[in-house]
Amino acid sequence: AYAHASRFAKGVKSGYKVTQGQVIAYVGKTGITSGPHLHYEVLENGKQINPLKFKFASNSGKLTGKELERFKKTKKKIQNLFFKMTKNICAKKKKEISNF
Repeated sequence: AYAHASRFAKGVKSGYKVTQGQVIAYVGKTGITSGPHLHYEVLENGKQINPLKFKFASNSGKLTGKELERFKKTKKKIQNLFFKMTKNICAKKKKEISNF
């Protein structure tokens, strides 16, 4: 996570791959600060961790084992929520039409 930047470098967007030494943002001053600075942190499962000890995923692009199971479980939850949401919307619209 980056914070307090005045702006991001040209071409840098959320989710883009960056390389070591690449300019990604410019120092800024937002909020209550003592001076311009760039805040950087790495979060894993919502907790701050030492970025030098963070193990990045391989470049294979394929999920396996526990990661794959977690993905499938999360995907199923999202699909169920979406189904319930659209079912409720359709039921409300059907009721509105029948009351017309």
